[in-house]
Amino acid sequence: MRNLLRRPEIGVVASLVVIWTVFYILSPKFLSPMNLSNIFAAAAETGIIAVGIAFLLISGEFDISVGSVYTVTPMLMIRLANNFQIPLAVGLLIGLATASLVGLINGTLVVKFRFPSFIVTLATMLLLSGIVLAITGGFITEYGGRPLLFAILVKRVAGFRVSIFWLLGIASIFAIILENTRYGNAVCATGGNPAVARRLGINVSKVKMINFVLCSLLAGFAGCVGAARVYSVNPTVGFDLMFNAIAAAVIGGCLVTGGRGSIIGTFLGVILLTSVSSGLILAGASPYWYRAFVGAIILLAVIVNYEVTRRIKHAE
Repeated sequence: MRNLLRRPEIGVVASLVVIWTVFYILSPKFLSPMNLSNIFAAAAETGIIAVGIAFLLISGEFDISVGSVYTVTPMLMIRLANNFQIPLAVGLLIGLATASLVGLINGTLVVKFRFPSFIVTLATMLLLSGIVLAITGGFITEYGGRPLLFAILVKRVAGFRVSIFWLLGIASIFAIILENTRYGNAVCATGGNPAVARRLGINVSKVKMINFVLCSLLAGFAGCVGAARVYSVNPTVGFDLMFNAIAAAVIGGCLVTGGRGSIIGTFLGVILLTSVSSGLILAGASPYWYRAFVGAIILLAVIVNYEVTRRIKHAE
């Protein structure tokens, strides 16, 4: 029981049970197969971003440029297809390469030049969003066809969008890496105590650089999934997803100071946030209460995470 209570995701599991119970009492439709399908579909894109955010947070860094990467990547993919007749699959690879380059630049500025990750990624976010708005004029970029690539990314199977399986696969891979590999141990050690990690032979700079690239890469892929779902790219949607992804990682047990976190908890954190949004709608409450709920949940999660961490350190 003591080991179970030390798990980073225990708080979000308890919160999810409470939230689902309350909303089911308010509206039995909440746990219907159709609504659960909608909850998981809504969680897919945010969840893919959140996995990358969580991995980076655990290693002790931060990236708020993911919202802009989310829009830049699919915009590049669709515009290459529309304007230059480049196959969407090739455009997808070019977009993902661009997203990876953004992560590499962020990582270089943070790791090599020791600039604060919050400032670096804030600048990157503003730069990329400004470029997107200048190119699009603030208008939605659309794709008129029905390509196979989009079906692979978001087609419905047995009532669920394929995108949720992409999320489950990505979350599973990263959870295994974090909890069962040497690299996962290096990520936790890097975020927990970089000086000790270096003395143990861990290349702290390399770990952080890799995680910056992975974070941007996943944000770009999530953007392409989102574009496939609506056959377009809205240049303004990335910001809310970015905040929700960070919130999900924190709610799921990731410390903003690094060294502790859970990919499973992050996944459940995303499900919790989308459940709150869906539950408020079914209960007939104003959707404006959503942010208030999220703020309260984040505050509670931070308090629980730090209290658990303090007790663990005290016990050691």
